[in-house]
Amino acid sequence: MKKILVFGNPYLKEDNLAVKIGRKLNVKGFEVEFCSNPDDLLNHDLKESIILDVAKGIEKVDLFDDIDSLEFSVIFSLHDFDLSFFLKLLKETGQVDKVNIIGIPQNYNEENALDEVVSLIRSF
Repeated sequence: MKKILVFGNPYLKEDNLAVKIGRKLNVKGFEVEFCSNPDDLLNHDLKESIILDVAKGIEKVDLFDDIDSLEFSVIFSLHDFDLSFFLKLLKETGQVDKVNIIGIPQNYNEENALDEVVSLIRSF
């Protein structure tokens, strides 16, 4: 069964929409798993998984598969490692070459986001 790996912080408004959507997902052939940190990716076959996360700077729900197109924040300490940085690190070390990420805009309408995410998942 394919996995949907959901990232986000349920306690932060600007980072909890993917978690809210993940709780409502029920797509045949997919199992939803909530991830607490980026190294949870190491336990999964990323070719058979979809990552669901909130993305800053996008206007609609969209699919990303090019790790090099991801932007990451400036890193001041180990607490600043984010999902995009970790994916780039995995690519640089040859552990992954392609991923499927569904990005949800921050502050997007929850109902619209759910519909659009389900539509993208079904396209797999």
